[in-house]
Amino acid sequence: MRSGWHLNGLPDAKSSGALPAAQPTIEPDRDRYVKMVQDALTRALAALPARDRLRLACYYAQDLTLAQTARLLGEHEATSSRQLNRTRRALREDIEQQLRLEQQLTEAEISQCFASVADDPGPLNIANMLSGESARKESALDRSR
Repeated sequence: MRSGWHLNGLPDAKSSGALPAAQPTIEPDRDRYVKMVQDALTRALAALPARDRLRLACYYAQDLTLAQTARLLGEHEATSSRQLNRTRRALREDIEQQLRLEQQLTEAEISQCFASVADDPGPLNIANMLSGESARKESALDRSR
């Protein structure tokens, strides 16, 4: 059988019993949802206390370990871990609240927003968001209009 493959070709998916690849579903609101979550995340990060932003920047933007982050901030590793968890929960709650109140989305739409971002957040630079650079750019653009 092996010697004949080069003459007869490989069996196709239909004859081998393999299932065809699933077609990706198209979400018409995906880009809008991703943009809303990114904007809400930027505002939520800007509202955090400086120490929480620094902890996030060390851990996520600078790729420091939890132990390195804790040492840099002069706190125990367990404290740093608890604070990161608290900050992540606060960010999620803030983002959900912004989407609910400002964008007037339902709980199902908010879940879809998070699912869209989880699949592919697009170009997301957490370092710029934490430094407030994107917020400064937006305010400069608003002033120039």
